[in-house]
Amino acid sequence: MDLRRRMEKLVLSILVGLWIISSSVAAKKQPYVPAMFVFGDSLADAGNNNYIPHSKARANFTPYGVSFFHYPTGRFTNGRTAFDFVATYLRLPYPPPYLQPKANFMRGINFASGGSGMLDSTGAGSNIITLSHQVKQFEHFSYKLTKTNPSGPAQAKSYLGKSLYCITIGGNDIGDYIANTTLQNTTTPQQFVTMLLVNFDQYIARLYKSGARKFLVLDIPAVGCTPYTRFAGYSLAKGACLDLANQLAVAYNTAFKALVAHLNKKLEGVSIIKLGTYNYFMDIMQNAKAYGFKDTSTACCGSGMFNAQVSCGKTNPQTLFCNNTSEHVFWDGTHPTETVYAMFSHQIWTGNSSVMYPFNLSTLVLGKN
Repeated sequence: MDLRRRMEKLVLSILVGLWIISSSVAAKKQPYVPAMFVFGDSLADAGNNNYIPHSKARANFTPYGVSFFHYPTGRFTNGRTAFDFVATYLRLPYPPPYLQPKANFMRGINFASGGSGMLDSTGAGSNIITLSHQVKQFEHFSYKLTKTNPSGPAQAKSYLGKSLYCITIGGNDIGDYIANTTLQNTTTPQQFVTMLLVNFDQYIARLYKSGARKFLVLDIPAVGCTPYTRFAGYSLAKGACLDLANQLAVAYNTAFKALVAHLNKKLEGVSIIKLGTYNYFMDIMQNAKAYGFKDTSTACCGSGMFNAQVSCGKTNPQTLFCNNTSEHVFWDGTHPTETVYAMFSHQIWTGNSSVMYPFNLSTLVLGKN
């Protein structure tokens, strides 16, 4: 009997020990925020356009996704986007596309749609989801969550307020403006930039009203330096970066930083942090060797001039792409490689004031420098 009791006690102590260990491990793996919601364009799209009939902005074919997922997911790169990496830093799963059937949305949602912009006119006719409509989708989610949460509106409000909201948008707007001579004749560059800023301000206000409080936003990258822009604007820039596109991005980004500072003061309880995507990207372009890159102007995947004359996946054979993706800044004519996205996300998490304003993401969610 004594032996049996000793054995039972031993087994019990082992089980308790295992429970303590497992509880400790589980505690360490708890996410830093309840959920992550992503809005924007093809720099963030995780596959929403796959579910839109006849969408003209898709990456659901080989060789997209080849370096990580090993199949095309709808992401416009060879692997993960910056926001996939950010989710990992936050100990969250990759936020699933909003349009994905039967997806679990309680740890986050990706609303982003390739081809979208801040203006509803951007991407018109391409069957994409405008940023305005993406915000509307979140408003619907927030409303349903608040009304149906079994723990009550207060818990839903806490969940929404502690979650992270990521936005990257604006590159497609600039592309449309440059291609639209009619719009250029009726709208000055400054007026155009002001239009974008006014729209962004309104989107933040709508998200704030629906419960959002913590934001990560990216300014517009150097869209004038993509392989496609070099090809399309060759008659103007002879293969160099297209100044008009970059000048518009710089004008927007300068005013955008001021808007972020204003919103941080204006909206009670709000923290908006910003990645200086443009400056960081240009630093990579200008100091490529130091970052480990050998090619900053040619797409890894594609063919023709700058490998952007024929789009990635449209070549013969279909899977034509470079063997050294990590040495290329650009995966296709417009989008960076997974390597660049990993660098972006690292700066978002730990970057200093030269890259992140007013502080980085780890400071926002952990309260640490």
